[in-house]
Amino acid sequence: MGWFFRRDRNHAERGGASRAIRLLACGATFAGVALASGSADAYEIKRTARGELVHWESTSIGYVLDPSVEAAVPTGGDAVLGAIGSWSGSVGAPELTAKPGVAPATPGYDGTNAIYFMKDGWAPAGRALAITVLTYDSNSGRILDADIIFNGKYRFAVLTEPNAADVARAGDSATRLANTDGISHIAEDATPETALYDLHHVIAHEVGHSLGMNDELGRKDALMYRYSTPNDASTRAPMPDDIAGLAELYSATLDAKGSGCGANVAPKKPGARLGSAAMFAALGLLLFLVLRARTDKRARLGFVVTAAASALLLLPSADDAGPRVVQAAELAPGQARAHVTSAHTVVEGGLFRTEFQIQTDACRRNACPPSATGSAWGGTVGNLRQEIGGYYAPTVGDAVDVSYDKLPDALAPLANPLGGRATLSAAGVVRVLTRAN
Repeated sequence: MGWFFRRDRNHAERGGASRAIRLLACGATFAGVALASGSADAYEIKRTARGELVHWESTSIGYVLDPSVEAAVPTGGDAVLGAIGSWSGSVGAPELTAKPGVAPATPGYDGTNAIYFMKDGWAPAGRALAITVLTYDSNSGRILDADIIFNGKYRFAVLTEPNAADVARAGDSATRLANTDGISHIAEDATPETALYDLHHVIAHEVGHSLGMNDELGRKDALMYRYSTPNDASTRAPMPDDIAGLAELYSATLDAKGSGCGANVAPKKPGARLGSAAMFAALGLLLFLVLRARTDKRARLGFVVTAAASALLLLPSADDAGPRVVQAAELAPGQARAHVTSAHTVVEGGLFRTEFQIQTDACRRNACPPSATGSAWGGTVGNLRQEIGGYYAPTVGDAVDVSYDKLPDALAPLANPLGGRATLSAAGVVRVLTRAN
């Protein structure tokens, strides 16, 4: 009887360990799904240097539609109204309106929200299809002024659908992307004279910026995706990812208004709670197997497998990972990481422009100058912050990723031995690509 009892007990223990391993597999699958579900959102929203959300506090915002828009595209006015209507009042955002009128002579901080079409182009727009000039309080994030400017160096129309005749005229450029509102090397290859862009799509994208949304690169189906394709009228309204970002910006307003069903805005990463539950389930299995491991070899094996799987689950995802120290090779695109040693912003006709100097901290090329100077549209004056398109105007102390206008040729001394060694002492002209994370 004793032998049969021991065999049954060992059999039960082995069966328990096997069941535990099967439970672990289910738990790991559950946790993987939960963690994956938390990283679906890719939207980006604007924040101040202090972390405050950049947003409107008024419940209604009006835009002046300058005559230049309909002079360039006869049906442009209707497209603007449609684009504004697609954002208006969504998840707590302000109600938006646009009326024809004569806007101030030039865009900038003047208390009037205006929409322009610059037929000969506009210097701050650079290679972008259109840009938004956004001025806000750098302490609270409260938006004070927003202007949208179309770059007349490109061709626009209000498309009903991709038109075969337009595609034929555009030729190869019809397959190329252009940057909606920033600085893009891709757009250098485009031919503005032939490519045709949907004005409705572009204005809808820019209205998102005027509400506090940033460009995103994670989802091509989002309205706030950074690039625009010629002859494409498929996306003219905020998509679910865009609405999720808008909800984060204006959820406080939505909560204050209340809703008929009492629903609140969902958190950005709902899968985090599920991931935590799966983590604790895995830890519980570990404890169970520790108790069994003293008498059962399979339980010891199960413990090893469970521990390894739990360690993988506990690793932070790319979206949830906090700040970390990175090597120079891992830094964001650009030629170097640097910090800003001086910055001065001037205001001309309502537009901010910043002159700055940087000191190189880590070079990703063979040689970088130890310091450099540069300028960017936008900047900070007192408690006013102005962003112009995709330019980043740094402030003193910022860590930034930069690209130099011209780097010294490290092989020059070999090609010309009498010319001496390549010098890095002279400051070069630098362009800030982005603020470092």
